Amino acid sequence: MSPAWTLVSIRAAFWAEAMLVLLWAPIRGDTIPPFHVGEAHLDLGFLALTQFDAQWYLHIAQHGYDSPQSPAFSPMFPLLVGGLGRVVGSYVIAGTLLSLAAAAVGAVLVARIAREALGERIASDSVLYLALYPTAFVFTASYSDGLFLAFSAGAFLAALRERSLLAGSLGALAVATRLVGLALVVPLVVFLWPRDRSARELARPLVAVLLVVPLGLFAWYLHVKRGDALAWVHASKYWLRHVPSTGPIGGLWDAVSFGFHGAAELALHLPKHLGAPGGFPLRDRYATWNVLHLLLLLGAIWLTWYAWRRLGPAYGGYSAASLVIVLTNPPDVFPLQSFPRYLLVDFPLFIALADLTATRPRLRTVLLCSFASACALATAAFAHAIWIA
Repeated sequence: MSPAWTLVSIRAAFWAEAMLVLLWAPIRGDTIPPFHVGEAHLDLGFLALTQFDAQWYLHIAQHGYDSPQSPAFSPMFPLLVGGLGRVVGSYVIAGTLLSLAAAAVGAVLVARIAREALGERIASDSVLYLALYPTAFVFTASYSDGLFLAFSAGAFLAALRERSLLAGSLGALAVATRLVGLALVVPLVVFLWPRDRSARELARPLVAVLLVVPLGLFAWYLHVKRGDALAWVHASKYWLRHVPSTGPIGGLWDAVSFGFHGAAELALHLPKHLGAPGGFPLRDRYATWNVLHLLLLLGAIWLTWYAWRRLGPAYGGYSAASLVIVLTNPPDVFPLQSFPRYLLVDFPLFIALADLTATRPRLRTVLLCSFASACALATAAFAHAIWIA
């Protein structure tokens, strides 16, 4: 099966699970997304995973950046959803189908990158891990992750094949989709570094400058629209995010500190009888999140090192730069909020994981089954407006 159909078929199966879950255990009140497709079965399908950030993207697609919180979301995905939504007559359908189609393209590109690096078996498993990753349900929701994956993997592959202008252009589109696309400067410079002193060779890595162009255009738009060119920076305070004085080191310290204290909370202060009568307190929920996300961060750091050693500095450097960008702007109380979803588009980690398990069939089976099981739980929880991504 082709990488695109592998991803689409797997994601379609979990999408169907979300619909069945909502029929089995319906959501009510404010947890029902405030959108309508116009027909009961279409509502069930396309609203099943329209929660949290998906609602922000759809609102921006319809109404633009009309609130101080909205500039936190980069413009490319809502711009495309807005245009496509006007054509098909539904922003929800447009956002979902765009996300899934872009993710399928991204899977093809990731497979090609993995194939050129390590062969067909690794390419196939890389797509499997990507499609089964626990937060991959956003590929069937109005989230920007699928579009970012397509642009970022496309820029990486173009740089790998030394097509500098294409790499810079796709990289700029990736930055316009997600700020973490700035991490592409590492593979662009590594792959396009001049081999001689000819003018053409010396100019090739300069296409990395294109990555900052979308930020300038977005700032200009926000200046015209809201009178604040840095509204995308100022919006962080509305999401309780901050930039530590020590940058990513401070973000890493926060993640380790909150994870350690979370472990201590669960080990020493967990109430008996499941916290009856009111259930476990909110602090235990945050403690659990902080511990699990810290473990995930440590795993990502280790896989980044493995990717650097096994695949080279372009692969490991891209993952490392992505982690640095994420750790530079951590939220309060929950420093690694959304971190599992950020890793979804860090495709060198999936290639590294596929290579790591290629000669370990038992570990491969355990990981694939674990990914699938966690994805089923995460999809059901997200459909019920329980925060996952």
